[in-house]
Amino acid sequence: GQLPDGFEVRLPTEAEWAYACRGGSQESHYFWWGNDLMEGKGRLNISAVDFLPGRETVWPLANAPWSDGYAFLSPVDHYGKKGRNGFGLADMCGSVWEFVLDDFDSTGGHEELHYRDNAKQTVISPVCRGGNYFDVPGNARCAVRLGIYSVSYSDSRDGFRVCIGKPRRTVAVQK
Repeated sequence: GQLPDGFEVRLPTEAEWAYACRGGSQESHYFWWGNDLMEGKGRLNISAVDFLPGRETVWPLANAPWSDGYAFLSPVDHYGKKGRNGFGLADMCGSVWEFVLDDFDSTGGHEELHYRDNAKQTVISPVCRGGNYFDVPGNARCAVRLGIYSVSYSDSRDGFRVCIGKPRRTVAVQK
């Protein structure tokens, strides 16, 4: 296929990611399915570190019902329909931290993109959303955000998903 005129493939902004994570819900739930973590069974890959061989200590709730039995990543869309939110998006909570387009700003996500330089080209501390397979369950909440130290940082627990949309407006962040 071909992109429609005026559209591009890019990372989502924090605001776009949060909207997509909630699957169209206007409610401010912890997770896209609601507030009860125990209802995460068959919906997210989290706390997988507890399945590593020889591990003597486990995190609280290590054998909770949301555990999928994979020590690391589970296959994409492993949970099928139950693991998809109202938009049909899979793996929005858990699996990998997902990079978004914004620079980390401790006050939260914004409609405009935030850059640290006046030329509006540099994201110094990218933001990740969604938690990962190696994380505590609370980090899989829709609202949790993580500031990454540098754009050159890499880790097997981080990833991204792209969106197709119109280019975003940018604003410089005051230092």
